[in-house]
Amino acid sequence: MANNRYEKKTNSIREKIFQFVNESPGIRYRELLRITGLTNGVLSYHLNFLDNSGKVRINRVNDRVTRYFSQDVPIDEFNLIGLFRQPTTRKIIIYISESGPCAFNDIVNHTTKVPSTISWHLSKLSDANIIKIRKQNEFKYYDIGINKLKLQDLLSKYKSSFTEKIVDDYVDMMNEF
Repeated sequence: MANNRYEKKTNSIREKIFQFVNESPGIRYRELLRITGLTNGVLSYHLNFLDNSGKVRINRVNDRVTRYFSQDVPIDEFNLIGLFRQPTTRKIIIYISESGPCAFNDIVNHTTKVPSTISWHLSKLSDANIIKIRKQNEFKYYDIGINKLKLQDLLSKYKSSFTEKIVDDYVDMMNEF
């Protein structure tokens, strides 16, 4: 009888973790710790079980960033979702998408972040081929480097996991067209 209660509790914990991963593709370990209230070891144990059972995929980037996805998220979307979950990166992507080619200072002014922060985010976006950089005279201009319909589709598909009004507004605006 006691073993049956333990299994029910264990399954309930795993279901809850899986639900968070499913609702927030690309969620990070620390976020899961915070929202589940589990201890480090308990969460790690259950995530490993979910990974080994094939319900959850783990994506590690540079041994520093670990993100969790359900099996229905295509692997080629992992990095994009990871980038979209960063508010400043999302703001940059949406601004460039709405405005067309933008100068560096335009992006800095729009985001109200320091130039070094914007430079770091633009570098990540460029490495992921989400934006392209065009040099004209002594200035650089940044534009969307992937298909805008694909970008809109990804933002729309995962907008509830980004939980930010700017994405909702952008997706709603694009869907009106």
